[in-house]
Amino acid sequence: MDKIKARIPGRYGYANAHDMYAYLGVTRLPDEGMPVRLIHMVEVYVKPLVRKTNKRTSVHRVIAICTCGQHVPAGRLHQHKCKGGR
Repeated sequence: MDKIKARIPGRYGYANAHDMYAYLGVTRLPDEGMPVRLIHMVEVYVKPLVRKTNKRTSVHRVIAICTCGQHVPAGRLHQHKCKGGR
């Protein structure tokens, strides 16, 4: 059976940061992160904030788990090329 490509819809056809905040029910991401939850049948979680010398790092923290098993930044999920898997 073929897997359907994971997709989270948003106002531009795919979910951007503002869409993800709405789906997660927050106005800012909590420093401690968030556990896995389903958003449009895609598993999504938020990684904890990592600070270096009291500065916030600009890493992707909202992560989606593709149907192939790879962990991809949620805003980049629409660009992800599946390489097989589960």
